[in-house]
Amino acid sequence: MTPRVRGLRVAVVHVALIASVGATLLYDRATLPRAWVETAGVDPDLPIRGRYVALRLLFPAAIEPPPGGERDRARAGRIEVRDGRAVVVLQGDADDRPANRRNLYFTERATPAGPRWMLVEPVAFFLPEHAPDPTRDVAPGELWLEVSVPDRSAPRPIRLERRRE
Repeated sequence: MTPRVRGLRVAVVHVALIASVGATLLYDRATLPRAWVETAGVDPDLPIRGRYVALRLLFPAAIEPPPGGERDRARAGRIEVRDGRAVVVLQGDADDRPANRRNLYFTERATPAGPRWMLVEPVAFFLPEHAPDPTRDVAPGELWLEVSVPDRSAPRPIRLERRRE
């Protein structure tokens, strides 16, 4: 086998891997529920990681937790889309389903629109090279992210928009 044939085989394998990841993401975008989510920006503009903004996602709770609980502690839960809105179902809530899904972790955060549950891990939204940073000079509640919501992992960002809600 010549080096050219081996190189072509490796190239075909690489293209097949990339195409399968792309096809999976397109399928997920077409089939998973979508919702707009309020965000709060974090500044991770590190040259080694590329150009993106890290966004903290803020959700209302499906059922308000009973008062008097620990406020600063992270609580396990999952994200569901109900009536076109993404909400957090905290573990232990009355309508909680069996734990067959991977739980995400949320902390409570006060916002101008009332208390929200913030996803502990920020979500990365990649920007074009010369686009301005959308998180600068933004009032609370103005930056929204459209996401697709998979059953077993964090939301996947689709597009970012500045608006009042």
